[in-house]
Amino acid sequence: MTKQEIEVDILRPFGPRILKAKVPQNMIDALNTQCDELLKNDEERKERDASDDLVGHVFEELRCDLEKSEGFGNFLYSATKALYTNFLVERGEQEKIEQAEKIAIHHPWFVRSFENDYNPTHIHTNGSFSCVLYLKIPPGISDKNSRNTHEKYATEGYIDFVFGSSTTVCPGNMCVQPKVGDLYIFPAFLFHTVYPFYGEGERRSFSANMSLQKGD
Repeated sequence: MTKQEIEVDILRPFGPRILKAKVPQNMIDALNTQCDELLKNDEERKERDASDDLVGHVFEELRCDLEKSEGFGNFLYSATKALYTNFLVERGEQEKIEQAEKIAIHHPWFVRSFENDYNPTHIHTNGSFSCVLYLKIPPGISDKNSRNTHEKYATEGYIDFVFGSSTTVCPGNMCVQPKVGDLYIFPAFLFHTVYPFYGEGERRSFSANMSLQKGD
């Protein structure tokens, strides 16, 4: 077959975008300190318990105060704005970029998980975007499975984003190993699940929903 040089455009009209960013250590420390202080105060811990409002089969979920995060609220706002702006530019809708200034962060919370805890496949309904930031990772979560050794890839303690079915030319999921400081922002409609891990230690993360506010 004769080789031929051709000019092409590769279009990507479908599918969700996921933003990944590295959060500064001082913000990670501030969030962990806030969570640790909550655990010492039984009354406030009970007041901030969010377990009944969420779907996770996990040890504990607690409301977070972004005012005590060394500026992580601003970091999250800027990262969400970057993701939405990227979407608008690729769609040729630059005239809507001012909407990216109208982002609100709703009801942030901590998630505390231990051995055998998991989060079933779900979506988020309170917003346009959702996020997860990893604050603590136990040694049992690594690039190798400790129990499910027959599986080709490690999954224990991982988060799995799912969008449709996998085919030869299009993957239907993205399974991610959690690492301290990694922030993922994704569309709230995107199905995702968190697999259980085994062994000692706490898997701690931060989550929130972000919405686009209508302008005047």
